[in-house]
Amino acid sequence: MTDKPFTVAIVDDDASFSEAIVWLLRANGYDARHYGDARSFLDQLDMTAIGCALVDLRLEGDNGIEVFKAAYAKGYDMPVIMISGHGDIPSAVRAVQEGALGFIEKPIDNDKLLAEVAAACAYHQDQCRRYGRAEAAKKGYSLLSAREREVFWAIIDGMTTKEIATALGISVRTAESHRARVYEKMGGGASSKLHSASYFLPR
Repeated sequence: MTDKPFTVAIVDDDASFSEAIVWLLRANGYDARHYGDARSFLDQLDMTAIGCALVDLRLEGDNGIEVFKAAYAKGYDMPVIMISGHGDIPSAVRAVQEGALGFIEKPIDNDKLLAEVAAACAYHQDQCRRYGRAEAAKKGYSLLSAREREVFWAIIDGMTTKEIATALGISVRTAESHRARVYEKMGGGASSKLHSASYFLPR
């Protein structure tokens, strides 16, 4: 999908640890970027990059789980691997349940880290090929009216225009009009594009 190196964002307030991880990743061909706190990461989200993010569970003044959830809410779609200390395993498991791709325990095993990062980057590249980018899906969805959102999800559920009209209590002609606007605002006329966009959207 791209000839550029995969991007790896490291969000950790331990400067010496982060410096070592950045060096390791850059030595292995990654575009490694360090963010020393949650705010700098959230303010500089790169929505175009393909790769993954390593987010510490315990950031000064912030919870790592809430940080990556805030990033996802903005349309960030790079998978997140949580970095956790020995006593943080229950929280790391919860992070996976909340949407993180996985977690790595400190002290970091370099070989394991590189293997996890490679797998996460390949996963993200595949997801982008399959579904496009979350930011584009969220932007298009934000343009839909309340009725158009109902039609959008009806399309995702495989309903025909006539079935949509019946379900919403509108005429077939009106349903056709709403359907056309949904496709237009979501950026294309293919049903596969709508289904791809739905992957990123909360119902």
